[in-house]
Amino acid sequence: MPSLGFYAATLFIPVALFLIALPFSELIGLLAGAFSILAVFALSWTLSPMITLTADFLSVGKVKIETSFIGRATEIRGSEVFIERGQLLDTRAFTRFQVGVKQLVKIEIVDQQDPTPYWLIASRNPEVLAGLINKR
Repeated sequence: MPSLGFYAATLFIPVALFLIALPFSELIGLLAGAFSILAVFALSWTLSPMITLTADFLSVGKVKIETSFIGRATEIRGSEVFIERGQLLDTRAFTRFQVGVKQLVKIEIVDQQDPTPYWLIASRNPEVLAGLINKR
């Protein structure tokens, strides 16, 4: 789910659409603004990846891996995020970033058949996710 800052920033979209459509019709402007609010909320909810951890699987959005193939998880915060997403990023890694989410979790993959060395995913609560993965 997107942050409050995301929704605050998107409040300018309906206002802009209203002002653009106003010369044609006030009704069209109001409808365009109302529709854009609904569209932003619907798209932000449906396109945000859900992270689910069960005893058998870890899934991030539509991607899923068995927990038996997962190694240690590390939370990444602050200035380390920029370095992990840039200089240290392995091109074979599975990544799932989100706008507005500054923390990451790096999850080692221990499957010898899988060329993916790790997953690097954005999470609002990286300490919780890493703790749950490391407890198993």
